[in-house]
Amino acid sequence: MKQYIQQLAEKALFEGDYATASKICIQGNALPQDLTILESLFKQISALVEASPNPDLYAILGIIALDYNEVFESDREKALIECVQWSKKGLDIDPDNYNCNRHAGSALYWLRDWEAAKKYYKKAAELATSPVLQIRLFNMQNQHNPNPDFATLSIDIFTTSGMEAYNAGVEINYLLGKYTAMPARQAQRLSTIKYQCYEQAYKLYKDAIVARNGDFINYDPHTFAMCCNNLASELRSRGEHQNAIEICTEGIDQSSFMIILQNRFGAYLDAGLLELAIQDGECLIEDFGDQMDLLAYFATIDTICDLHMELKNYEEALEWINLGLEIYYELDPTNPISQDQELVRCFTNFYIYKAKAESALGAQSPTEVISKETDRLLESMPDNPSLLISRANSFIEEGDYSKAMECYGYALNFAKEKKQDRSIQVALYNMGYLQVAYMKNNEAACDSFERSIFSGNQDFWCYYWATHCTYHLGDNKKTLHYGDHAIQALAQQDNVSDDVIAEIYEHMGIAFLDLKRYDESIECLKKSIRYNNLPTTIENLKIAEANKNSSGGFLSKLFGK
Repeated sequence: MKQYIQQLAEKALFEGDYATASKICIQGNALPQDLTILESLFKQISALVEASPNPDLYAILGIIALDYNEVFESDREKALIECVQWSKKGLDIDPDNYNCNRHAGSALYWLRDWEAAKKYYKKAAELATSPVLQIRLFNMQNQHNPNPDFATLSIDIFTTSGMEAYNAGVEINYLLGKYTAMPARQAQRLSTIKYQCYEQAYKLYKDAIVARNGDFINYDPHTFAMCCNNLASELRSRGEHQNAIEICTEGIDQSSFMIILQNRFGAYLDAGLLELAIQDGECLIEDFGDQMDLLAYFATIDTICDLHMELKNYEEALEWINLGLEIYYELDPTNPISQDQELVRCFTNFYIYKAKAESALGAQSPTEVISKETDRLLESMPDNPSLLISRANSFIEEGDYSKAMECYGYALNFAKEKKQDRSIQVALYNMGYLQVAYMKNNEAACDSFERSIFSGNQDFWCYYWATHCTYHLGDNKKTLHYGDHAIQALAQQDNVSDDVIAEIYEHMGIAFLDLKRYDESIECLKKSIRYNNLPTTIENLKIAEANKNSSGGFLSKLFGK
């Protein structure tokens, strides 16, 4: 189909129908992708326009300058200046030529001469509706305004050009990223319009490419795939994982590239489709590994290993683990990237996975294998917080709590030196869990959990254990503070059982009761009962209700601690 469209453009050019040739080349995105062929076309049009100046021919030269300047000028800025000159020559012949006005505006826009660009963009916008130009004009008019009035930005998304709708979505995304302090109502409005732009582009492209409705202007498989990628990202943010997967797949069927495959990989993970996620992850490494930066490369292998381990595919996991280790050891140790926190985390995980996989396939206990592997690694990387945390966990399984605490202490110190915030949070959290669950020291554990939270840890379980400790220490205000944060963090935490949620509400209910805030106590205790109907909670609810109705307030807490 693409070849047929290019042949139509060539035929129109040969017959001297330059208006049709220009429409197909520009709106139909029908320029040859082969730069050698495109260079030949550029020379052909240059000769034609020199012999007989024509605005539509100047417009074709303009789009080449904007999108493929390397075929005639390696210096991008010089090519844009040339685009402006060609466009002006076309406008001298026909001031109402849409493409020449738009190309002049776009070249000046990218040259950052926005005052000059406005004139041409305004004229183009008068000649044809363009959501992209509506956004760019607004952007230029407010270039010195840190807080534009976004209510004045009107965007007509119902264009018949898929490229216009898609690019409008991209432009809106740029505005949302640039103006982070935008009023919530306007941010929501623009986010909705962005989604609608991608939907409109998706429909136009799909009708042309999949349904083959004969619309050659919108027959652009690669841009369709890019549109599918962006629309799928919007769907994932809305929790519509299956729809995101289907739309990514439609795009991949037309033009597969790294980002869209990463998008579907993530959507499979979101949806819990682990086998399919593994397939995409392996395809990413095999087909696009050489395009990835090292962090993305190792993170992808780490995820593949983790998924194989979860599915108990130990032999397959070992293949990928060994690949990750082999590539890590090939890195130049003097290169700072080899000590990047994320890279070291993946490297550490490979050894933990390796020990567990070999244990599952062999005879040694996981603890014994992990301890040996970690000790061996610590000989060469003694200041690695992740390895120290892993070794501490092994000491806990071996029952040696004092050595575990020592390892956590070292991990914490090295993490602080390296400014590795997440390692600081994890070391403190694990320390607190050891103190409360094994050493039965609520006071020390509470201090560890609070320090982890102060370091930025907003995980549900950290708030849960802080609530647990402060409750048993009788600190009602802190119990309410951490309990409220734990409830707020529930939305980001999977697989929290009802009895755990009930416990948080019960602790908060008792704290409110101690503080004689009976209405709030009753509310929390009722919520606790809805999650786990325990006799002690029912009795405490009765006490709260009695205290609320009692004028003397002589009843006191009898149950719960």
